[in-house]
Amino acid sequence: MLQPGDLVPHFEVTNLHGETVSYSTIWQRRNLVLIAVPASDPDGTFTTYVSSLSAGMPAAVAADTDCVITGDTVPGMPSPGVVVADRWGEIVHVARGSHVGELPPPQELWDWVDYVQRRCPECEGEAK
Repeated sequence: MLQPGDLVPHFEVTNLHGETVSYSTIWQRRNLVLIAVPASDPDGTFTTYVSSLSAGMPAAVAADTDCVITGDTVPGMPSPGVVVADRWGEIVHVARGSHVGELPPPQELWDWVDYVQRRCPECEGEAK
């Protein structure tokens, strides 16, 4: 399973709109919030979660972050699960659950992206 500090594996998935998304078009350009959800949604939990994500993404996050939601398998990615990574592919946060209702609320994900946008990798390197 992917962990903080790992690099996002290069992937190609189909998002919920039926579009193909290749990580190579995001890597080194934009931060990433990758959300893997089950292919089926019998109780509507997944649909509700996706709606709350779409409705609440702050403009500052949307400016340099791609949010990819997929039912496809990504190597090492839990499903349901969330990965937040910087533009260089370093994972800063991983969350998993036994069902979509256990995934972090949207605001928590946006807070992680805010952290990624504000952190100083050079300073972190000096502290190690």
